[in-house]
Amino acid sequence: MVKRRRSKKWIWRLLFLILLIVAVVVCYLVWDSYFNDRKDDKGEPETSQMEQKEVRESEKEEEDEPNDSNDGKKVTQYEGENPNMASELSGVITYAGVQNGKLMIRVNIDQYLESGRCELYLKRAEGLIYSATTGIVGSASTATCEGFDVSMDEIGTGKIDIVINLSADSKTGLISGEVDI
Repeated sequence: MVKRRRSKKWIWRLLFLILLIVAVVVCYLVWDSYFNDRKDDKGEPETSQMEQKEVRESEKEEEDEPNDSNDGKKVTQYEGENPNMASELSGVITYAGVQNGKLMIRVNIDQYLESGRCELYLKRAEGLIYSATTGIVGSASTATCEGFDVSMDEIGTGKIDIVINLSADSKTGLISGEVDI
């Protein structure tokens, strides 16, 4: 008696067909979600300009709302006036300390300047003990004095008042501070 062999090619063909259908469905879903995300990014083309303006304004208001992480305080990005429009020059002494036997004084000026003059005056109760002049150097959005390095032999130790007169572009300003050495 001869046994009949059954062909199993139909099982492989059916499995291939099912995998092909699944791959097409997955590709469609990925394709569709990709283009839906792009439409959401661009906004709906049917919306009018007024609606778009209202949406932008509401987004700005949401950004201005206080954040819980800063204890309900509103954070303003640009606080105060533009220092470049001020009638006087202003700044701060960023460093005043002794290194290698010299009193080093560094100054940052709030305005952007390309040139000018910084006049340093060191004073004690008895009067002026030292003076020097350096130029102003421009930085990215501010300026700085070239720096003052004063020998400790010239000024001694104790409390010293620092006064720096700034002059540039027909504007003047005064920066003051003190150092105890």
